[in-house]
Amino acid sequence: MTTKSRLQTFGRSCSLVITGSGDNEDELVAAAESELRRIESKFCSYQQSSLVSQINQAAGTGAFVELDAEARGLFDFASRLWGQSNHVFDPTTRLLQNCYSEGGELIATESQLQQLLLIIGWSKLEVTDQGARLAHTGMLIDLNSIVCAYAVDAVRKLLTKKGVTSALIELDQDVATIGKAADGANWLVGVRHPQGARTAIARIKVNNAGFTRRGDFEKRIAFKGENFGRGLSPVDGHPVPGLLSVMVVAENCLAACGAASIARLKTEKAAMQWLDAIGMKWLAIDRDLNCHGPLAPGDGY
Repeated sequence: MTTKSRLQTFGRSCSLVITGSGDNEDELVAAAESELRRIESKFCSYQQSSLVSQINQAAGTGAFVELDAEARGLFDFASRLWGQSNHVFDPTTRLLQNCYSEGGELIATESQLQQLLLIIGWSKLEVTDQGARLAHTGMLIDLNSIVCAYAVDAVRKLLTKKGVTSALIELDQDVATIGKAADGANWLVGVRHPQGARTAIARIKVNNAGFTRRGDFEKRIAFKGENFGRGLSPVDGHPVPGLLSVMVVAENCLAACGAASIARLKTEKAAMQWLDAIGMKWLAIDRDLNCHGPLAPGDGY
């Protein structure tokens, strides 16, 4: 028996497929939805009462916001990505997105960019036994991309503990699976063609694993006559000349998220060399809309 459920959470559509689980499908779906709602409410920056929003609201006041073990784990993960990316992955750069239009055009002056850069930097977040606080008024952090991957993994863990042996959890760019489909078929994730074709250019196997896509070639920034992704540098506020989109398959969704997040903030050549070195399966789309990687079409996967 297969149960399919779709709900809105994290501001996007989430699909849940559970196969061969017996007669308690409704209970499993309810438990999964409850876990998603819990994590969204606790960590998403657009939730006014979330822990992240509390830290943002207290920025510059000197007040600490208490962190429990779960929160410290997420902040530690963000700090590791910050370090591994040579400080280019920076959750405080959310402010810079206001300098670009929805269409990706720079709408701020260089002077405005420089003013914002004064209050940007993950190093300006202080985490102690008392909790976390931001040094300057106006600062904010946004951990949503990490939180989404974490939430998908959390649901996978919950369903596994409840005895589920076949499931797929898909939250927009993040996917986690348990086993294969009940009929033995592979869990597949489709990737559309960057040149605008509606058909998939690749169908990626994600069996008992996590998948993440970071960066969106369809929402690229046109900066100084070139294509850029929406990853913005905490150094100058300009788009990073890296890959437009990176997709990674890993042991879990958070690991895939970490690899994809770092890779898309490196220069294209450095990113692909780094992805090869870490040994995960990946597919990337460069600024000329070409595909690369072990999962790219024609690479035998």
